[in-house]
Formats: sequence, C-alpha cells, structure tokens
Amino acid sequence: MKFSVNQQDLQKSLSYCQGVIEKRSTLPILSNVLLDASNSKLTITATDLDLVFTHQISNIEIFEEGKTTTSSSIMYDIVRKFSSGNKINFSNPSENKLQVESEKSIFNLNCISASEFPLTNENFNLNEFSIKSKELLKLLNKCKFSVSNDETRHYLTGIFFHQTQSDDKIFLAAAATDSHRMSISKIRLENKIEFEPIILPKKTIFQLCSLLEDYEGDV
Repeated sequence: MKFSVNQQDLQKSLSYCQGVIEKRSTLPILSNVLLDASNSKLTITATDLDLVFTHQISNIEIFEEGKTTTSSSIMYDIVRKFSSGNKINFSNPSENKLQVESEKSIFNLNCISASEFPLTNENFNLNEFSIKSKELLKLLNKCKFSVSNDETRHYLTGIFFHQTQSDDKIFLAAAATDSHRMSISKIRLENKIEFEPIILPKKTIFQLCSLLEDYEGDV
C-alpha cells in the first residue's frame, strides 16, 4: 500500500474517529482505524462494535492499493502536528509496519492486519429516505438534553425515532426522557416512508450532531 493525502482532509477525518473509538478497549483492534486505499479514494473506518463510522477522501494519489489498520490516537497526534495543506505520504513496507512521511519527518507505526478488523456485512441501504441535514440536527438538539445517563435503563439512554401521522400529514418524530423531563420534536415528511421505530444511542447522537454542524444538504 502506498498513497499520498492532504493533511487537512486526513486530520478532519481522524478527528471524527476519536469520538467513536473507545479509549480503554480490551480489544487492541478497536483502538485502530482501518485505512483502505483503493478505487481512487481513501476509506477510513472506526468502530466500537456498536457504532461504525466511515469516511471517504477522494482527493488522494494512490500508487499502490492496499489496506491496513493502525492506532487512531497516535496517527491523529502525528497528523495534526504537520503543517496545514501539506501532503502526507503513507507506505506499508511490511505487514505490521506503516510508514508516515511529511516535510522532514518519518514515523513508523505498528499495524494489525486489516483482516482482523470487525466489519459488518449488514446492508444499511434498506428502507432508505432523505431529509435536510439541518432539520435532523434541529431535531437532535431539541431532544438530546433529556436523554438519561442511567445505564441500567438502556432504553432511556437514547432518542426514540418513529413515524407519526396527523390530519393526513406525515411526521418523523423524536422523543427522549430521563423519567424527570421529556422532550418531543417532529419534522414533516413529504411522503410516508418505510421506517421501523428505533432508539438512537447517546454516543451516536452526539457524533451525528458533530458531523451535521459542518454539513449542508440531504442525509
């Protein structure tokens, strides 16, 4: 594996990964990010087994396709110290080593084989629908402060999303409670959707809010 990527693009992607990865994981592979350089893009994946984050960077040069995993926190600390806008060169001289080079610095990071990274085969495109990113962010912000911190009642540690109908109008509704207070908000949908009610966990909620702050468009 050998590729070159812009420092700003990589730092932004790795900063999102820091909120996903567990700091005290008993499985070393869960402290790593999966780097997959193929099809003219770099795909970065992080997971804690409950939440999977995937980000693609298309502004890269790939000299040799391949994939590996390395420590997310160590690589993030290295990348953010490089000058903004510089190119960072990655190469995989051996299966358990990743070389990172930029400016006059060279770092060698330990790797774990990509085959050990826990990827899911689940199809996330089923029952797909789109809404405005800022509408979803508004929905999350109106409910997230009522989410419970009581882990013994896990069904309260998230936001309940469901579809409702009133006077021939369709809504996506969100509700959260910690048993002392309750927040309910909804946004109107143009058409009825195929959507099973779900509870979105607290960690996922705050990661989504962070991503949606910088995004304009549909999700």
